[in-house]
Amino acid sequence: MHKFTLINWSQFNKVSQQFPPCDSLQEAMADAKHNFPYNWDANYHEEYTQVIETNDHDEIVKDHYFVTL
Repeated sequence: MHKFTLINWSQFNKVSQQFPPCDSLQEAMADAKHNFPYNWDANYHEEYTQVIETNDHDEIVKDHYFVTL
């Protein structure tokens, strides 16, 4: 059974927020950050969400990236 680990990244702060593994991509996406930059530094403020899919042996199967536009 595959597991999905969600990480919210922020290029502006250079920080990340990682969540415990979930059983489905949809479940993992429930904690995804969907904030749209709207202020004067919007061009420099980039956030994205990464979901790492792993198999039973904790090997990475696929990386999913979701970018705020």
